[in-house]
Amino acid sequence: MTYSEFIKKNARFTGFGIMAMAFSGFGQTYVIALYNNEILESFDLSKSNLGLIYSIATLASGLLLMWSGLFIDRMRLSYFTSITLFGLITSCFLMAFASNIVTLFLALFMLRHFGQGLCTHTAGTAIARAYNKNRGRALALAQTGLPLSEGLYPIIAVFLILNLGWQQSWFAFGMFLLLIGWPLVLWLGRAQPVPSASNEDGIDQEVETGMSRMQVLKDWTFYPFTLFVLSSPLLLTGLYFQHTVMVAERGWDISTLASAFMLYAVIKVFISLFTGFMIDRFSAVTVLPFTAIPIIGAYIFLLNSHALPETLALFCYMSLVGMNVGSTGTCGASLWPELYGTKFLGSIKSLTGAFFIFATSLAPWVSGILLDSGWTFDNLVGLSLAITLFTLSLLLMTLIVKRGLGRRKEAI
Repeated sequence: MTYSEFIKKNARFTGFGIMAMAFSGFGQTYVIALYNNEILESFDLSKSNLGLIYSIATLASGLLLMWSGLFIDRMRLSYFTSITLFGLITSCFLMAFASNIVTLFLALFMLRHFGQGLCTHTAGTAIARAYNKNRGRALALAQTGLPLSEGLYPIIAVFLILNLGWQQSWFAFGMFLLLIGWPLVLWLGRAQPVPSASNEDGIDQEVETGMSRMQVLKDWTFYPFTLFVLSSPLLLTGLYFQHTVMVAERGWDISTLASAFMLYAVIKVFISLFTGFMIDRFSAVTVLPFTAIPIIGAYIFLLNSHALPETLALFCYMSLVGMNVGSTGTCGASLWPELYGTKFLGSIKSLTGAFFIFATSLAPWVSGILLDSGWTFDNLVGLSLAITLFTLSLLLMTLIVKRGLGRRKEAI
């Protein structure tokens, strides 16, 4: 089935996945980090202190996700989605009226939990469970919601900050979600496919089996797979959170960086769709190691980009990052149902989602400490490159061992 044929049959429910993914942007680092200078000034914080607050808020949201994410396996999708969006709307309004460290922390915690955490969890779990033979394509289409938000939100946020004020912009975001976003997502979600043993676009009965969370935790291969999948978001979160440092050190303009996100978003869409096609043809496990190539290139390029014109450097950097994020997002979402089935997918994804949030919670704090201690942005990039090469090596060794064990079982 081609993408056009799949979209004709499933446009409304894949639209649900796209919009749920897109609305996660309000709780993602690439949006929140644009407010760093205003938050530092308004609350009289240092970079490391803000990073610590952000990290604790993110860590707390990850701990809660291990519990809250389970309910997508037990509740109607419309109920779970409504709770998620109500929490996101509340967090936007809380950010708009934050007046002290306590309310700032609570707002960041809720943005991270309901935005980054539950919005992506809702979209990924619902779409992965609804499709079998075309899961790669379905998840690739849902993943386009992220570049949609990445391309639009930074420009909108910068515009609103300059013309309304930083807290007023969050009030505008909350009103948009309340009046337009929430009703739209609920309407799209009502088109959820009905489980069927014969419908290739619905849930295949034999796929509705799988390993429980405890069984997954006992599988040793789960850990190198998880480490590799998490490495890119972990490292990019740290770099995203310090993008204002990067442009300051190099004399670049933050508005140019915001514009570069548009090209990043376009490239991410095409790479995500291509990755979905490759997954349906070869499997997520086979495609996964190749997703590291663009980010390794991005780090090497950025370390050697000082003499390049600002626009060229930022657009090339963000293009390579887009290739990586587009491929890893689709591949990571397809990996868990491929390895462990869909019966307990919500439970497994809430676990991996919590690991994801734990990892990203450390990056802003650690990067802030390193910068305050005298590190440069280039030092952070060099560290990111080394960690990526290590996790890729570990993944490749795991795949070699796993395939070797598989051949032995077949021989026996």
